[in-house]
Amino acid sequence: MLLELKPGSWYSVGLDIEVDTVQYVLMDITGQVLHEGSVPLRVNTPEMTVMASEACVRQMMRKFSIRKERLLGVGISVPGIVDSKSRRVVLAPNIGWEDADPAGMLESEIGLPVYIENEAMASAICENWIGSCQTAGNFVCLNIRSGIGAGIFTGGMPYRGTSGSAGEVGHLVVDENGPRCGCGNRGCLETLASTGSIVEKARRLARKGLVSNLKKVENFDGITLEDIADAARAGDAAVISLLEDAARYIGIALSYIINTLNPSRIVLGKDFTVYGDLVLDTLRKIIDARALKRPASNVEIVISQLGERASTLGAAIIPLKKLFGR
Repeated sequence: MLLELKPGSWYSVGLDIEVDTVQYVLMDITGQVLHEGSVPLRVNTPEMTVMASEACVRQMMRKFSIRKERLLGVGISVPGIVDSKSRRVVLAPNIGWEDADPAGMLESEIGLPVYIENEAMASAICENWIGSCQTAGNFVCLNIRSGIGAGIFTGGMPYRGTSGSAGEVGHLVVDENGPRCGCGNRGCLETLASTGSIVEKARRLARKGLVSNLKKVENFDGITLEDIADAARAGDAAVISLLEDAARYIGIALSYIINTLNPSRIVLGKDFTVYGDLVLDTLRKIIDARALKRPASNVEIVISQLGERASTLGAAIIPLKKLFGR
């Protein structure tokens, strides 16, 4: 006898904590997204974030008349190192957290199971369940935003390392003479290819009048990554060069990853989806030039089709994985 999952019978919530927002999604047991959105964070402390998160959960339960016993739990995605045993956020410098317990705090408030995961790993979980890596056992999801991190799957299972810090590729040194990083080293990938790095370089060029297609932006401090991508698509040589420089540094880091992990696929996500199509060829050339031929020729480099949503969706998938014992 064939059985099928009944839509709307059970639910899960995913929360993605960012620097100034909480992204949220409501998913049913079949993986269908019923509702999603975001709320701003004026102050990003664990306490304020938990308050905003609780409000999101309760608002969705009211909106869709979901009884508490029908909500399997809540998954939280954070941009930092997570101790999977204690569920504590060990360190999340981009949001200013250290030794925080948002999962325990939220669980106490809503009386439901709360799970927490690094945001790059949450993206990898999402790609593995509903994205481009459903049949890939060994793959890496590289998320590029204010920070840069990787979610790693080996043998079909998440790989977190001994202390939960596997995937901190934003601190791979790609230029020994590069700018000083917050970690103390020079030339870390984050300092040269993160969204913040790209945007700040573009703003400096705009102030000097070196980027013609950004001159129409009234406030150079308000230049966004989308503005930069638009200028590149309009043919602005300076902006194209800026993005290609970032891609070269990403390619160097990916060469290290390919030589070390030998993945079958690498998925580039988050903000890379805004401009990735413009620089994918450059990135691939760097990999082919720097990585060993055998692993480089057996890895597929793709841009995530899930975009900004991957880690939020991945967070919502975590309670479903627990239900199915995966």
